Amino acid sequence: MCLLSAVSEASASSSTQKSKKSQAAKMHRLSKHRIARKGQGPAPNQSFDEIFPPGHKFTPEERAEASEFGVYCENGLWKDAYNFATKAVKQHPERWWLYAARAAAAANLNRHKDVIDAVDHALQTNNGDANRLNVCQLQILKANAQSRLGKKADAVNTFLEAAKSDSKDPYSRAGAAWLYATTKDPRIHNPAAAMQLATEASKLAHEKDASVLDVLAAAYAAQGDFASAQRWEGKAILAGEADDIPQFQRRLVYYQASKPWTEDSK
Repeated sequence: MCLLSAVSEASASSSTQKSKKSQAAKMHRLSKHRIARKGQGPAPNQSFDEIFPPGHKFTPEERAEASEFGVYCENGLWKDAYNFATKAVKQHPERWWLYAARAAAAANLNRHKDVIDAVDHALQTNNGDANRLNVCQLQILKANAQSRLGKKADAVNTFLEAAKSDSKDPYSRAGAAWLYATTKDPRIHNPAAAMQLATEASKLAHEKDASVLDVLAAAYAAQGDFASAQRWEGKAILAGEADDIPQFQRRLVYYQASKPWTEDSK
């Protein structure tokens, strides 16, 4: 269950839950698409799975808060969602999930410093209530924000921390692999590490996630294996959705010309 559907279902009737889940899933896909178009890698950073861990008991007040936040999210009212979460967390700083909600809303508003601040507070205040998947996805949110602020080394480290938090998560590994493959800073660029992590991510995603396949192609290209890069980018194109495909196609053109995709490629 992702954040957007979880908060909406906290007080939703059974007759509307299916529709709300569909809306949340759609926004989750759109968040990944935006990342692909900007060339920032595959990890979804606008919504994340299981934000409320099993066993978390909502008070009636929490249910009301979650429901109101969910309505803002489902309608794409990210500024309202952010303002609501910001106000709510000032009133209830002990509720770590409100910090997580604030981070998700901030990500949609490109408020990267606020994402990092909210994630840090969520990780510091959950007191063990967050399970390993919660922690992993919070760290992915933070890593993507760090990357967008140009803090590539910090982003790599945070992606790797996320991978340690959840041994089954492909996006943390793909996020680190993307930076290792495409960042031109020689202190970070590491084609071998990119290849290892991208391969792991692809296996964890059962070679079905287009954004992860896109990263695998970039890792092959970083090593100079452009034939393999073309093959995997072609699979990403076949598996991708409409908004992703143009960016994947641009990368394929690079690989066909025996050029790697880098952070300044267009």
